[in-house]
Amino acid sequence: MKYIFELNHPKHYYQFKYIMQALQKQGHEILVLARDKDVLLKVLEEEGVPYTIFGKHHKSMTTKILGTFAIIKNYLAIARRFRPDFYVSKGSWYGTFTAKLMHRKSIIFIDSEVIPLNNRFVVPICTKVITAQSFKLDYGSKHIRMPGLFEDCYLSPTVFQADPSILQRYNLAQPYAILRFVGWQANHDVGRSGFTLQQKEELVRTVSKYMTVYISSEKPLPEHLAKYQLPTPAALIHHVLSAASLYVGDSQTMATEAALVGTPAIRSNSFVGPNDMSNFIMLQETYGMLFNIADPAEAIRKAEELAAQDHKAEWQQKREKYYAHTGDINATLTDLLTNL
Repeated sequence: MKYIFELNHPKHYYQFKYIMQALQKQGHEILVLARDKDVLLKVLEEEGVPYTIFGKHHKSMTTKILGTFAIIKNYLAIARRFRPDFYVSKGSWYGTFTAKLMHRKSIIFIDSEVIPLNNRFVVPICTKVITAQSFKLDYGSKHIRMPGLFEDCYLSPTVFQADPSILQRYNLAQPYAILRFVGWQANHDVGRSGFTLQQKEELVRTVSKYMTVYISSEKPLPEHLAKYQLPTPAALIHHVLSAASLYVGDSQTMATEAALVGTPAIRSNSFVGPNDMSNFIMLQETYGMLFNIADPAEAIRKAEELAAQDHKAEWQQKREKYYAHTGDINATLTDLLTNL
């Protein structure tokens, strides 16, 4: 069989990494399509993964709409050359629409209930929708639910072992906190927000009283914060998170990743609230691994509370409890993709 795996974010690569490797070992052909966005291409190059660029990332809504036509045209040209049997993505309209035009199957992996584009345009034309068991929406007969979270694909103890040598290699001073700030320019981020510059500065001042601070930021940092820039390559972020004593940020993805590697984690952005996504609610209410806090000032106060004492051993125990309830998700998903 031939599979196209479409990647639009580093997280997409990490989620599909071991599944793609397993499919290749079984003799299936894989084509990785990537968009020139964030640090995705850098991660693929650092990991030695061949890829084909299918489109550019556009920042404004106008250029996003206009760029869609060029992306679909390019996608179709690639698909006609490769002739895949399956299109796999994290809910991409491009891949799902191309699969529909080419009369092929599309499988999408969704972990957010609050993206209107997926629910209105992608789910109706895809073949199968795969979500976590805790997902609040129901997509009917095409819906397949999996135990755990998709981040387990690359953070489960079965595949992830932290490399302690990274601390010395990059002179990371322990104990340290990772602060993550996103750019808020993705399609699903329209109208959403996270920490302001002033709040970022306050967060740095507060946490640095107790430990070293490193910042990972999608946007360039102003000069007075640039000295806190995390020095490690993007591909090592999960090892860095694993050794951290605290994570605080407005990122959706990295908050989950920090919690799953056993690091006390705080997530603060305007998604948090009564209609928050099920994966974040589960991590907080069921396992106590993540704090979802809408008010940035309250999040900063919670960061100081966690930074003042060492909670690492407690969070490692929470991680063990979580993974005691999940199986080998990579094996399960590989079997699913080969038996559709």
